[in-house]
Amino acid sequence: MGKVKVRPPAAVCAAGAIAMAVAACGTGSSGSGASSAGGGVKTGPGVDAKTKTVSLGVLSPLSGPVAAIGKPLTAGQETYFRAVNAAGGIDGWKVKLVEQDTKYDPQTEVQAYNGIAGNVAFIAQSLGSPTTKAIQPLAAQQNMLIGAAAQDSSLVTDPRMAVIGTPYAIDDANALDYIARQKGDKNAKVGIIYQNDAYGADGLRGYEAGLKAYHVHSVAKATYKVGDTDLTAQVQKMRSSGAKYVFVVATPSVGATIVGTGASQGYNPTWVFQGPAWSGYLMTSDGTPSGKPTAVAKALASIVWVLGYESQWGDKNVSGMAKFLADAKRFAPSQIPDYYFMYGYSQARMETAILRKAIAGGDLTRAGILNAKLHLGKVDLGGLMPPLDYTPALGPAARMTGISKVSSTTAGFLKGFRGFFMGDAARSMTFKASA
Repeated sequence: MGKVKVRPPAAVCAAGAIAMAVAACGTGSSGSGASSAGGGVKTGPGVDAKTKTVSLGVLSPLSGPVAAIGKPLTAGQETYFRAVNAAGGIDGWKVKLVEQDTKYDPQTEVQAYNGIAGNVAFIAQSLGSPTTKAIQPLAAQQNMLIGAAAQDSSLVTDPRMAVIGTPYAIDDANALDYIARQKGDKNAKVGIIYQNDAYGADGLRGYEAGLKAYHVHSVAKATYKVGDTDLTAQVQKMRSSGAKYVFVVATPSVGATIVGTGASQGYNPTWVFQGPAWSGYLMTSDGTPSGKPTAVAKALASIVWVLGYESQWGDKNVSGMAKFLADAKRFAPSQIPDYYFMYGYSQARMETAILRKAIAGGDLTRAGILNAKLHLGKVDLGGLMPPLDYTPALGPAARMTGISKVSSTTAGFLKGFRGFFMGDAARSMTFKASA
């Protein structure tokens, strides 16, 4: 098996993709034609019985504005699988990643998927709601498991989607629980600015569920399109409404633009960022506390909360933190603290559990891998993220949210102030499969 090359994430504006050799394992894209491997393990596309190698696909924005998420997330997956391979693999089976740059564009994602589908056992990462939904019908036709790096609620009822983390909708509902019940600000005026697509719609869904449950007063809603660079009108709408808390369902560049625009107008509410709106590169040129501060860094550090489902970087009370940091130091020595890196590492840990169960069941065909995911049950992520629970009943594998404040001096720039919790609205939310 060729060595997996890990590159540290570059600045947000950096171009280029992380490349790996593509293993010519299996043919066709239907997932049929299973064969028997040594040791009695059935194999399918992407599985080489002779070398005991399983090839997995990665579809991620490795260039463009969303590369600030895709590059560290992919590096986290690479790091975990490199650690697994160095320790002898998964019961002797090694993992190889086949990476493609999607540029966060649905059409490019479909083309990339079609280019590698015949040569991978499953997709270990598909980043983004609109991009993942673009390949969802293809995955259904080919019985392809997708490691969805997107917490869209509609994905958690698809048996082929292996989603980690809490759905966006639940995160926003939990945030309103914190504001109204835990913080006691029951009469707070709140607003929301959200991306005009599936990702934004899911955040809006949780926002509205929280409004209904906690009777918080919503005073303004505004949308924007992917590619918009002027958010003046949206921010002005929030300002005119007197919103004290503004939920931001966006990507990092847009989140920074919103906060910077508000600051220039003298409008400084508490901006409540949905997880993907955040990146450490919004704070400094190199994503570290020693880097050159950005123009919006001061505003971000004083008035931004970030919703999430990951433990604080370096927290020694987290059982899996020491191993995580050791693996990062060994296999990604240039990696700076980055929560997308931690996410990718945790995602690979979940996928390793799926492969281990499939191997134990003697079936590395696509059907066998999917069956392993559906019956995986509880998965401990070492406290880096809340534990998961996959069952044939489907639905969210996790419903807990943590809240952090942006800090200019903390590793990763996030300082947690509310640990993982689940509010009543989040607990009662139901999710129906798409028609």
